[in-house]
Amino acid sequence: MKEENISRLNHLFHNLKTEEQKLKESLEKKKSEEDLFIEDFRMLCKNLIDPKMQEFRRMLRENGFGCKISFNEEVKNGLGIHSQTHIRLQISRNVDSNFYANDKFPHIMFVADKNLKRIGIHQDTIFQNGTGFAAMKEQTYTFETINEEIIEKEVLESVENILMNK
Repeated sequence: MKEENISRLNHLFHNLKTEEQKLKESLEKKKSEEDLFIEDFRMLCKNLIDPKMQEFRRMLRENGFGCKISFNEEVKNGLGIHSQTHIRLQISRNVDSNFYANDKFPHIMFVADKNLKRIGIHQDTIFQNGTGFAAMKEQTYTFETINEEIIEKEVLESVENILMNK
């Protein structure tokens, strides 16, 4: 093979390796950014969201409502993500409800969207055999925009919507 063609091929191979390396580094950086986002969300849950939900839980239980607070990591299989990392406050009209036998209770859920780097809120006001709605709220938050006051406001609004839904 001519020297000129060997040089062109070597240049091509070098560029392909460089592009492959850049892609690999980009994917690693994206993964580490997502991991950091989820770690920050865990800390937000531990320090602000869970304590605030515990306050509501105590008041709801004192007034005859059952409650369950749960934190769940992302669930995925070969087909994709089924559930994003989230913390959820579920509410029942019965203080002695068995939340483990049935998972279909009204709730407010703070959801970590690692792709958009946003915290969304899912609200479900539907009691068993009842009417209501279940949807993500339009408003999303970042770690810079969410605080204890906003968390309390969001939980309160959801609790009101759940309890007012007959």
